[in-house]
Amino acid sequence: MKITESQLRKLIRVGILNESNHDEEERVSEMRQFSDSRSGKKVMSAGNKISSAGNAIYEIAVDQTGGMRQTLERVSEFVSKLGESLSGLNSLEEGISVTDTLPTVNEFKQIIKDIQKLEK
Repeated sequence: MKITESQLRKLIRVGILNESNHDEEERVSEMRQFSDSRSGKKVMSAGNKISSAGNAIYEIAVDQTGGMRQTLERVSEFVSKLGESLSGLNSLEEGISVTDTLPTVNEFKQIIKDIQKLEK
């Protein structure tokens, strides 16, 4: 059986396309690889502890009044969000990023302002 040059080129193109599609199917993000690793599990465990610390701060905030209460509530929310983001590294669905669950920079800036008010 003879193969012409054009047939050979077509076979090569089809083979290259199949390889690239196969590679895309097997790709696993670095975040997914990390979350499945031993170190990733340790980070998720630490995230649970951080989230618990946020809850503990909230319990303290309930006993406070005024600016201190508001500041501690914001701190507890920030810490809880951070902990939940870390503890849920492996539970994210397609199209959702860890960055979507993290606290925002504006939330952090507001905490800084609140603390500065308390220090005056």
